[in-house]
Amino acid sequence: MRINTNISSEFKETSITINAPELSSEVQNLIASISNINITPNQIVASKDNEIYFIDLEKVICFFSKEKYNYVKTQEGTYKIKYKLYELEDMFKLKDFIRISNSCIINIKQVKCFDTSILGTVLVKLKDNTQETVSKRRVGQIMKLLRERGSLK
Repeated sequence: MRINTNISSEFKETSITINAPELSSEVQNLIASISNINITPNQIVASKDNEIYFIDLEKVICFFSKEKYNYVKTQEGTYKIKYKLYELEDMFKLKDFIRISNSCIINIKQVKCFDTSILGTVLVKLKDNTQETVSKRRVGQIMKLLRERGSLK
C-alpha cells in the first residue's frame, strides 16, 4: 500500500481518496478505520443565567446530572448543558473522561486522588476539593484504569 499526501492552502477542507484495483478486505478495513475516526471537540457549549459559554474541556472537572438537567462543573462555576451524559461519554471516549456513575463523568486530569480505604468503594477526590463516589457497578472499571496507568498492581 502506498500513501500519498498533498498539503496546500488551496484546499478548503481535508479529504481522503482511496484508489484501489478492487474492494478488498484491506480496503474495507481501511475505510472502516477512517470512518471511525472521531474528531473530538476541544470545547463544549454551556449556559448560565441566559448567557452562552464555550468551556474548554481541559477546564472541565466533571459532567453531572441533577434534577432532570445535565451540568458541567469547572473551577469558575457550574453551567447547564444540553447534552445527555451518554452522548458526552461517546464524544469523549478517547479523551481523559470516565463515567463513574449513572449521574457523573469525571475528567481524569482534575482528580486529586482515588480513596480506596473503604472496602468495595472508591471515592474520587477532585482538585476543586469536592468528592464523588464511584458506583459499585463501575468500581471494576476504575480499578482497571488505575492498573493501566501504573497506580495499582
